[in-house]
Amino acid sequence: SGRLLGFVGLVASLMQGGVTRRMHPLHVVRLGVVACALAFFLLARLSSERGLYAAAALLAVTSGTVVTGLNALSSFEAGAAERGEKLGNHRSFGQAGRCLGPLVFCTLYWWAGRDVAFKVGGAGMVGVCALVFGTLAMPKRTVEAGSGLANGRVKANGKVG
Repeated sequence: SGRLLGFVGLVASLMQGGVTRRMHPLHVVRLGVVACALAFFLLARLSSERGLYAAAALLAVTSGTVVTGLNALSSFEAGAAERGEKLGNHRSFGQAGRCLGPLVFCTLYWWAGRDVAFKVGGAGMVGVCALVFGTLAMPKRTVEAGSGLANGRVKANGKVG
């Protein structure tokens, strides 16, 4: 268990330190939700330690991308005067999800079993992927006076340059 958790932490930290900060937040969120969906479907069919580590790597990608990317997108969408309120609301809804999600998932896991729980979770994540790819757009406020993203500046087209 310790090796697996250490592996997850290492992959997540490499994602945040090396990849996430170099990508636009929208692309970061998209990468994370796709990785999560794949991890759930992989966990539903798990039969080896190698598969467990592959699923753990995908979940670590999710851990290192989604919250960071959503926080950045939220801050870009809010004006300077409303940024605290918007980010506070965003964080509150995130905490509610992190509270209710495990409760619902664990109930399903113990009631219906591993295969069903992870397939339902994967299907739910496919729905989240549809929302992320279908409704989230490049923020209008990615270019502000003096604001930078990662090691470069965000250009008007949303790319880091």
